[in-house]
Amino acid sequence: MTATPRQDRTRGRPRPRTGSLPAFPRLSPAWRKTVLSAHVVASVGWLGAQVCLVTLLAAGLADDDPARVGAVYGAAGLLVSTLVAPVSLTALATGLVLSLGTPWGLARHWWVLIKLGLTALLVVGSNFSLGPQVLELAAATADGSVPPPLLERARTVIALSVALTVLLAATLLSTVKPFGRVRRRAGAPAARG
Repeated sequence: MTATPRQDRTRGRPRPRTGSLPAFPRLSPAWRKTVLSAHVVASVGWLGAQVCLVTLLAAGLADDDPARVGAVYGAAGLLVSTLVAPVSLTALATGLVLSLGTPWGLARHWWVLIKLGLTALLVVGSNFSLGPQVLELAAATADGSVPPPLLERARTVIALSVALTVLLAATLLSTVKPFGRVRRRAGAPAARG
């Protein structure tokens, strides 16, 4: 079998074009499967943590007993402090490695760019805004005292519900892959990766 002029004869992969950005090495099939598995596990874990947080905070919102409210907010605080940062950062990191190390590329398809933007926004929001809000609620109710005002707790539930919806949208982008390829301007060098 002869290779086309644009194919590397030793690997059967396209050679980088002259003038393009430095290439990120392609993942071997075994590494791709490993990173993809880690990405799916982290993403599903993050999605599950978000569902649990919304459920716990909604249960605390609907309850009047300070001891039970403190218990559910304490559980939500434990989820935030132990699980949200590791799974969200792992999902973001493995997603970047997959986009750079596979033919999907980082800037070749609109769904990859949109999902990257949504994921980065969610990582920042989950770890620097929503997470601290949940931890404050957990600390405020830890001793079984009267919970913070209903409106404050409702805002946190609404914000977490919006974050969950955005996370579901990012998940759907991975399966549906809409919007096609990113079009390049004429004469612009093609970025690899």
